[in-house]
Amino acid sequence: MLRDFEGEDAFEVAGPCSAEALQALFGPLFPADSMVAVDGGDGWSPVAWQSVLASGLSAGERVRLPGIPVAAGPLLTVMARLLGEDGCPWDRQQTHTSLLRFLLDEAYEAAAALIAQDWEGFWDELGDVLLQVAFHSVMEDPRRFDAVVLRQVTKLIRRHPHVFSPEEGQREDPDTVMAQWEAQKHREGRRPPQAEWVLPALVWAKRASRRGIAPQSEVYQRVRALLEVYRGQDPDKLEEILGDAGWAVAAAGAAWGRDAEWALWQAVAHKDRPGVSRSAELNPPKAR
Repeated sequence: MLRDFEGEDAFEVAGPCSAEALQALFGPLFPADSMVAVDGGDGWSPVAWQSVLASGLSAGERVRLPGIPVAAGPLLTVMARLLGEDGCPWDRQQTHTSLLRFLLDEAYEAAAALIAQDWEGFWDELGDVLLQVAFHSVMEDPRRFDAVVLRQVTKLIRRHPHVFSPEEGQREDPDTVMAQWEAQKHREGRRPPQAEWVLPALVWAKRASRRGIAPQSEVYQRVRALLEVYRGQDPDKLEEILGDAGWAVAAAGAAWGRDAEWALWQAVAHKDRPGVSRSAELNPPKAR
C-alpha cells in the first residue's frame, strides 16, 4: 500500500499477473467500470478497471487499484461512489437522522439471526450493520471512517491496561477486568444524555435510574419492595426474577388493553424529559 497518491491511500499491483489471477484476487472487490491508473513504463494513465481485468498485467506494468483491497476498503470505495455526484439519488438524499431506523433495524436483525443460530444469516446481517457504519461515516467525509476506527482502537487499548500495559492493570478474573473497564470509562467522563427518548423504554428507564430519577408513587415503591423480597429469598436467580417480573407487567398490560412498553416510556419521559415527543425529531425515510 502507498501513501500520497493524489493525497490519498493507494494500492499497487505489479505485473506480470494474468487476467485470471487478477480477476480471482481483486475482480469482485470493485465495480468493473471504476477508473484505475496504469503505468507501463511511460507514466500513469487512467484506464477502466474492466479493461485491466480482461487483459491482465505484463512484466513491467503496474496498476493502482480504485481502493484498498483489504478490510473495509472495497466497501468504502463503493459507498464513496454511491454518494458521489453521479451516485444513487436515494443514498445521496439521506441524512444521519433519516438513516437511524436502518441502524437500529440492522442491529436487531443481526441479533435475531444470532439467537436463531442462523450463521449464514448472521454473517450477512453483520455486513448490513457494517454498511450503516460506513454509510454514516462516508456521507460526512471519506476519511471519517478512518477516524472512527482510530478512535475505537485507541479506546480499546486504553480500556484494556491488563493486556496492553500489564504493569498498570490486573487480569485475575473477568469481574476485576470489568471493574477496571468501568473505572476507566468514569475517568474519561460521560457525555451528557441526549435524545435518550429514541431508546427502548427499559433502556431509558435504566439510564434515568442511574441518575437518581425514579417515580415516587406507591406502586413503584411496593413493586421494588416485593422484588427485594424475592432477591433475598433467591439471590442466585436475579435475572430470572427480573425477567418474570417484566413479563408479568407486559401480560398485565395486554390483559388490560394497554402497551406496557409505551406506558413505561411515557412514565420516564414525564420524569426525565417533560414534554418530549417520540416523533418530534425523527422523519424516517420511505422504505426502499
